[in-house]
This record gives sequence, structure tokens and C-alpha cells, in this order.
Amino acid sequence: MLYDMLWAAGVGLVLLVLLWPTRSTGKRLLKSWKVHDPTPAQIDDAIRYLKRRRLLYPWLFVGLTLVPLGSGRGTGSLAAIVLGGTLLAELLALRPAREGQRRVASLTPRGLFDIASQYVLIAYAAIVGIGLVLLLVDLRVGQVPALVVSVGAVAAVTWAAVARPADGDEAVDRALRTRSVHVSAGLGAAVVGALVGGVFAIVGVAAWVLMANTNVVSKKIFW
Repeated sequence: MLYDMLWAAGVGLVLLVLLWPTRSTGKRLLKSWKVHDPTPAQIDDAIRYLKRRRLLYPWLFVGLTLVPLGSGRGTGSLAAIVLGGTLLAELLALRPAREGQRRVASLTPRGLFDIASQYVLIAYAAIVGIGLVLLLVDLRVGQVPALVVSVGAVAAVTWAAVARPADGDEAVDRALRTRSVHVSAGLGAAVVGALVGGVFAIVGVAAWVLMANTNVVSKKIFW
């Protein structure tokens, strides 16, 4: 157990170093989510968004060694770690802003489809439904709780992305809300694919890639 925890902590630290956000990373992220010619302040918002998630990775790797499914080495485990980081970061973003941080109340009600693509959400729901059926048909009921937990995590991230107070630049805030929902849905699909296994695992990874790169952003103004 101690060896597994040390190994997981080491992997998490290596991943943290490799993925540590820089200004070029933040700029590239914003451009990929249709924030054209981002300003230095907008890039700072993107870097803060990434740091909130990636600082959690070493701890999540260690924590996963304590879970029966978690060796931390498979695609499903990796997806679970990143999904966990996304979930915790979104929930932490619900905390009251510290003095000096800028948050703005939404003047217009924000709906789920104002920040997320309905096609991404429908595809995720379909993958979950098919995965559940395949597990039940194959009598692998023991895998169902893990599937339910992953669905709960995706639902929590989605809720938080809609509900959290506006933070920082309007365009960046809207784009990163969309990214949170789409990436978490993709990660959830990858977890389902890993649980089912076989060809469906490839479907899950493909869905992860496609959903995480679907950058439809609502033009609705909330501020």
C-alpha cells in the first residue's frame, strides 16, 4: 500500500510539472475556446483556472490508491483523477470571493444550454445509458456503483459551472464554464468506456477527445 501511494504521488507530481500552466498555455487555451487575441488579464484568468485543477492531481493520485478500482495506471483511472480535479475545482469556485477578487452577479438567468452544447450532453447521456445496459447484460453489477459515482461527479461539475458566481473577464468566464462542462462530460464518457471495456473503451476515449474539443459558446450576455 505504501509503495502504491508513493508511486501514485510520484506520478502525480510528474504530471503536475509537465502540465503546469504557463502564459503560452493560458493563451492557447483561450484561443482554442474562441477568446481571440486574449489580453494579459484574460490570460491570468485562464492560468488561475488551470492551476486550481492541476494542483489537485498529486493528491488525487494518492487518494485513488485507497479505492478498490484505483491503481491509478489505467485510462479509466486517469480520467477519474482529472474528473475529480475538475469537480473539486468547480466546487471550490463556489466559495465566497476573497477581498480584492472581482465577482459579478448574473443579471440574466443562466441556463445549462446557455453554456453547454446539447449535442455533447445528449451524447454523454447515451454513452452512460448504453454502458449501464452492457454492464447489466454482462452481469457485472459490481461496476455499476463506479458508473453512478462518475455520473454524479459530472452532474456536480455541470451544476457548479452553471451556478457559480461570475469571476473575472466576461468572455473568459463564459468560455471556461463551457470548457468545464464539455471536458467533464468527456471524462465521464471515458470512465464509462473503461468500466465496460473492449471496443466500448475506445468509444469512451474518442468521446472524451471530441467532447473536450467542442467549443460551442453561447452568445447570451449574463452580466
